[in-house]
Amino acid sequence: MTSRGWADLYAWQLERGSRTPLTRQIYMQVRSAVLSGALCPGTRVPSSRAMASKLGVARASVVSAYEQLLAEGYVESRRGSGTFISTQLTGLASRLRGAPRAIKRAVPTSAQTFPDFERSAVQSDARPFNTGRTLIDARTAETWRSLTHRAVRRVGANDLGYSDPAGLAELRANICDYLRAARSVRCDPEQVVITGGTQQAIDIAIRVLLTPGDEVWVEDPGYPLTHAQLLLAKARPHAIPVDTQGLIVDAGQRAAPRARAAFVTPSHQFPTGVTLSMARRLELLAWARQSGAPDRWTARPRGASLPNAKCVRA
Repeated sequence: MTSRGWADLYAWQLERGSRTPLTRQIYMQVRSAVLSGALCPGTRVPSSRAMASKLGVARASVVSAYEQLLAEGYVESRRGSGTFISTQLTGLASRLRGAPRAIKRAVPTSAQTFPDFERSAVQSDARPFNTGRTLIDARTAETWRSLTHRAVRRVGANDLGYSDPAGLAELRANICDYLRAARSVRCDPEQVVITGGTQQAIDIAIRVLLTPGDEVWVEDPGYPLTHAQLLLAKARPHAIPVDTQGLIVDAGQRAAPRARAAFVTPSHQFPTGVTLSMARRLELLAWARQSGAPDRWTARPRGASLPNAKCVRA
């Protein structure tokens, strides 16, 4: 069959109004024809000009589709002869038809423990009580834009590969310096882990610190996604009231004296904005130590919420 005959007979189904680019549609249809065996190895592919004329599309769309097919090995270019379906695909269709179906395997028990991840709702800036966003003015936005451009201009080969999963060592060292000056917290870069946001940090803390059935203190009112993630992890959150001094530790001890962790936002309580008083902080630390909690803390910038090892704080 000639290339023109193949192009004329093939049932092309290009959707002009589709969100899928025409280049992608052409590529997918040729690829599907190859995988199904409708186009045999060695079949000559119409020239990009002839194909564009047949389909009524710009030649550039066909050229881009052909280049993708060539890069993936579906077609091969022969100097002076044109483009052909790759001869290395001989018997591909029959092998695919005879391939055994994938067997659905059981999910490992360790993965079943935390099967879900609570995601922040997508909200518009105009919605009241919006979470997960920072309000910035035009001057702040311009400063961030300028700093971002400066950082991009300095990108090198080392910035394009894998880095330490805990975060860049330089960034963690700077965070330690900040915590020492702003929070009087003494820590080493090895004790700092950079996450993609509060929700990821909460998820990691829950996986490390808790097992299904563990009791946990959460502030009431408090960060709703922490409560939701604890429920997904099959923990047992207890709502502990907050007053003008922050979390009421006595109330937590009465409600759940054997709790394994307390999730608090001491610097800027969410959503009331109160600061956990020094008396309450010492009270909370005393409870954590008496309960045998690991003496580790997760520090967050002011206004963010996060957990520590028995006391998970922001």
